[in-house]
Amino acid sequence: MGQAAVRVIGSGVAMGSPSMFPGCAVTPSGIVIAYSTVPDGWPGGTVGVRRTADGGRSWEAAQIVARPAPGEDAALGAIGLTRLRDGRLLLPYNTVTWQKGRGIEGCLLALRLVESTDDGARWSEPIKVAIDFDRPAVYGDMLELASGELLWPVWGEYRSGERWRSALLASRDGGRNWTVKSTIAFDPEARMTGKYVENGDTGQTDHGVADFSRHDDPDFRPHNATDGFNETSVVQLGDGRLLAVLRQQGVDGDQELALFVAYSADEGASWTAYARIGFSGMSPVVVRTADGRLLLGSRRFVADASVEPGVEIRVGAADARQWSAPVTLVDPHGTKLTGEYQCGYPAFAAEPGGTWLAFFYSCQPDGARYLAWNRLEIAAAASP
Repeated sequence: MGQAAVRVIGSGVAMGSPSMFPGCAVTPSGIVIAYSTVPDGWPGGTVGVRRTADGGRSWEAAQIVARPAPGEDAALGAIGLTRLRDGRLLLPYNTVTWQKGRGIEGCLLALRLVESTDDGARWSEPIKVAIDFDRPAVYGDMLELASGELLWPVWGEYRSGERWRSALLASRDGGRNWTVKSTIAFDPEARMTGKYVENGDTGQTDHGVADFSRHDDPDFRPHNATDGFNETSVVQLGDGRLLAVLRQQGVDGDQELALFVAYSADEGASWTAYARIGFSGMSPVVVRTADGRLLLGSRRFVADASVEPGVEIRVGAADARQWSAPVTLVDPHGTKLTGEYQCGYPAFAAEPGGTWLAFFYSCQPDGARYLAWNRLEIAAAASP
C-alpha cells in the first residue's frame, strides 16, 4: 500500500478563532462539531459546538456548552464527541484547575460529560464522572459495543508521580457510571530527552503555567516532563478485535515520537504488547471505512523539528499492518506552519456518498488557531 490512497477534493473553514481540538459526530440532521477555545487547559477555556446541515458549506451559530465552574480555571475537550445508537450525543471534557507556582505538571483534572438528545441543538448540564484515576485526560471517540457496553479511552497519571499511561474506561449503563477497565499501554521508565524537552517551556511561573501571552507564537511549546503514553484512538476492526493507536513520549527510549499500536481480542479487557506502527506522529485518530480499511490522521512532527508541521492522513489495511503513503491536509488559509502547536487533532465524519470530512485545527496567518475541514476521496481497494 505504498501509493497514496486518498486525496483532498475540497476544503473550507468550520470555525473561526479561537478554536482547536475538534470532535465530530454525524446525526440524521447533519454534522455536529465540538471544539475548545484554549490549548492545554489554559485559564478561561470553554468547549463549544457548531452544526452544519449541508456538509460544511454553511454553519449555524456556535454555542458554548461547557465552562469552568467556580474554583476551576478551564474546560477542555479533545476529539471524543460520539453519537450512540439511541441517538444521544455524548461530549466528554476535562475541567482544569491550576495550582499556583507548580508549572504545567501541577494542574488538577476531572472528567465531565454533557449530552444532547436532539442532534446537538440543546445540551445538558455537566455530568460528573468519578473514577479511580489520579489525573485522567480526555482524548478519542467512545466505542459502543454490540453488548451496549461503552468504552472510553483516556490517558494520564493513574497514580500521582507515575509516567503517563493509556487506559480504557467502561460503562454498562449508557454512560452514567464508569470504571477503569484496563491499561492499554504503560512504560514506567519512559523519558524524553534532548532538544524536544530543552526547547519546551515547563511553565514555572506565579500563574502555575506557561506564559499565556505567547500562545500564538509558533516557537512556543509548553512541555510536561512526565512522559509516557498519552493520546489514544481506539477502533473496532472487522474481525471484532480492538485496535489502539497511541501517541507517546520517550517510551522504550524512543526519541522520535513514534506512534505505537496495541490490539485487544477480548473487548478491551486485556491488550497485546505495544509495538511501533512504523512512522512518527502526534494526535492520532483512526476510524474504519465501509470496506473495512482504516483511515488514520495525525499531526506530522519530528523531535528535531526538521520537517514542516502539518496534518497528514493515511489509508491502512484492515489489520493495520500496512499503510499508504501520507497525504497532507490542505490549510484553507495557506499558512506556512513552523511550530508544533500550530496544527493537529483531526476528527473524521463519514458522508453518505462514500467521501469523508476531516476536521482539524490550523493557524491563520496571524497565528490564531481555527478549525478547517477537508473533503476526502478514498481510492477503491486494490483487487487481491
